[in-house]
Amino acid sequence: MKKILSILAALTFFILQLNAQSWNYVSSTGTSFILFGMSFPPNQSTIGYACGMQYTYDADGVIVKTTDGGNNWTTILPTSGVIDGLQGIWFISETLGFAGGWNNYFIKTTDGGNTWVPTTCGSNVWYYVDVVFWDSSNGVAAASMNSSSDQSVFITSDGGNTWVSATSGTNVNIMGICYADQNTLFAVGTSGNVIKSTDGGHNWNVSATLPAMLFGLDFADASFGVVGGEEKMFATNDGGTTWSTYTTGYENFYAAKAYDNGTAYVGGTDENIYVTTDFGANWSFEHNGPGQSHLYRIREVESSALFACGSQGTIITREAQFNANFSSDVDSVCTGNTVNFTDLSVGAITSWNWTFEGGTPSTSTNQNPSVVYNSIGVFDVSLEVSDGTNISTEIIPDMITVLEDPSAPDQPAGDTILCAGVTVDYTTQPVSGADTYFWEVDPSGAGNISGTGTTGTFESDNAFTGTYTIKVKANNMCGYGPWSLELTCTLNMTPQAFELSEGGGYCSGDPGIEITLDGSETAVAYELFLDGSTTGIIVDGTGNPISFGIQSSQGIYTVTGTTGTCSENMVGTPYIFVEFIPEAGYTPEGPDTVCAGSITDYTTQPIFAADTIYWNLYPADAGTIVGSGENISIDWDLAFSGLANLTTNGSNDCGIGNESIPLEITILSQPEPEVNGPSMVCDEEEAEYTTYENLASSYDWMVTGGEITSGNGTHMITVLWGVHGLGMIQVSESIGQECLVTSDEFQVTIDDCTNIDEVIATNLTIYPNPVKGALKLSFTIVKMESYTIRIQTLLGRNIKTINGIGKGSTETLTIKTNNMINGRYIVNILTESGANIHEHFVLVK
Repeated sequence: MKKILSILAALTFFILQLNAQSWNYVSSTGTSFILFGMSFPPNQSTIGYACGMQYTYDADGVIVKTTDGGNNWTTILPTSGVIDGLQGIWFISETLGFAGGWNNYFIKTTDGGNTWVPTTCGSNVWYYVDVVFWDSSNGVAAASMNSSSDQSVFITSDGGNTWVSATSGTNVNIMGICYADQNTLFAVGTSGNVIKSTDGGHNWNVSATLPAMLFGLDFADASFGVVGGEEKMFATNDGGTTWSTYTTGYENFYAAKAYDNGTAYVGGTDENIYVTTDFGANWSFEHNGPGQSHLYRIREVESSALFACGSQGTIITREAQFNANFSSDVDSVCTGNTVNFTDLSVGAITSWNWTFEGGTPSTSTNQNPSVVYNSIGVFDVSLEVSDGTNISTEIIPDMITVLEDPSAPDQPAGDTILCAGVTVDYTTQPVSGADTYFWEVDPSGAGNISGTGTTGTFESDNAFTGTYTIKVKANNMCGYGPWSLELTCTLNMTPQAFELSEGGGYCSGDPGIEITLDGSETAVAYELFLDGSTTGIIVDGTGNPISFGIQSSQGIYTVTGTTGTCSENMVGTPYIFVEFIPEAGYTPEGPDTVCAGSITDYTTQPIFAADTIYWNLYPADAGTIVGSGENISIDWDLAFSGLANLTTNGSNDCGIGNESIPLEITILSQPEPEVNGPSMVCDEEEAEYTTYENLASSYDWMVTGGEITSGNGTHMITVLWGVHGLGMIQVSESIGQECLVTSDEFQVTIDDCTNIDEVIATNLTIYPNPVKGALKLSFTIVKMESYTIRIQTLLGRNIKTINGIGKGSTETLTIKTNNMINGRYIVNILTESGANIHEHFVLVK
């Protein structure tokens, strides 16, 4: 009942504290300007200052002051006219203070704000962001510079009499700056970088980059600090090495205040304030503002009350906290050891009353007592604090656990007769106060036992046989307890696993395949199984390889060795099956008409039971088989034409199967087209051209420099030649779709024949035509001009050649045709000057 009443009392005080901790608006702030900066002199709860300006950019400034603990504020500057806008203010005593703002406006007071005079801080400053001091001597001012290359932090070590620029690392846009200890400072800006100095502000480096624009910060010490940013707040508890993030969704946070007990406040948009009490791990809504202003600073006064200032002259305050709180250096100890308690109470505490259940002493009035615990158990601790007016009590039930060495566990339980090589678990019952358990097997050669709980896993050694024991003892922070009773167990021999011979196939009609084991042990019986069922064959081990004889039944064979107590499966599962000669091959698939000299592909289906597929070509000289398996190619011999047969058959260790039904293949001779005809013609003249005629072939002519007038698609065409120059004839001959060959190009000279009339007086005349006996030519050649007469077949083969000298008059020449066969011929006359004329005739005998 006493404990219940104490808790109820503590709850009552806690509720009172909650009511006292609400944020209240100050009605008389002395201005409607935006209040960017705020400062309370050291050891002061009644006097305070705030500064700001009318708008957010280069506007008229103001300083307001309170002398009644923040209830009422009045304007103290300007006393008349206007001043530049201010953003930072700090008092290092009740009389000495500094303020900084726009247009390099930096001022100082030595009489508590009654009068202010300009003082030199930095140069080339656009506006000062803030000014803060660690003590009465050391302070810094942060600024936004006119040049991005200038350092933006200025340091004083003589109470503000002189200031020097930082050496490096601050040529950045700083939005907030604060001390963590005398030498360590942090600053943040819109780039998302957190910069840090460890030499009082002279040199800075980037400590971290956070995912937001950053506006304000505060550090309780060199470890714990918070940063406000765009829609986010961040916390670190390791000096800025790592950061936790809390996202709210829309607010921007400028105001921050941190305490070394892990409590921190962050405020900003809509006058909202968030709080953490666990170093930033979790945040909660502390104050839900009306949404009319922004908060820019949170400051603490000597009484622990908090003030926040913002736009529209807003000032809100929260009364000083008063509540009991404490911690201990440990929460579990062994009997006879000491626990040190630390007071964490908040408020102007004047007295402490501790109660220690089970401790010596059982009570204390010291702020931070030490207590010895001599008896085991779980004990409460309570603290009652007073400030002379109020009382707060904190009770932590079951805060301290006192232990002693654990007692002996129960005898382990588990299998006591095992086969060597197996793994089993042994268990015991939990022991009060035990953290871990230690298991042991004796002798150690029996195997290894592991585990730190109430279960120990025993891995027995394959080579060990005989008796062994298992025991366990418990452990906690105070030490090991006594061993449990031993559990006596026996390890029996497990047969060694030898390897079975391989199985395989045997040919139909053969006796089968022998199954052997490559080793054995005496006193072990080996039983042969087929597909999991015993064959009835049991062979005693000899210490040497053993045989189970020749086996012919198809299936999977296994062997188990047993001593009667322990068994072991031998290695291997030979599979025995019957093989047969392969079935007949399948007729090959592929082209049945091909061209000599070509390469064609053929395929067949898999042949059942065949290890190898043979391809057979008859006659063998028809071509060369390339490849193997189900897909091959045949390189057909250029010199072969006619019929060939292609078959397949399969082979395995049992023999060769029958050949397939053959695929009959027709091999066509490769055509050899060649263009024949006159190679010199006149422009606008017709001429005939031929190639050897094969009745099974089709022809496709190609002419350059002229046009085919007849015969295309046959072995002979007539070409009407065009303008003089070079012409070309080519013919492609194909047999079916398989054989296609294109001739070489046949070059033709097309002459303009402009000098024929000068050289030849009359046209060449052939008579009779058709010719049945002798051929008579009538022509005229310029006198003394050499000429050549050629009689040619249409294919261009020369039959007769006659040379002569022109007489300048008509000549008649008779040519015998008795050695010529019937057909069409060409008479061609060519002079030494290049004149050319020709005519056709037909010989009919």
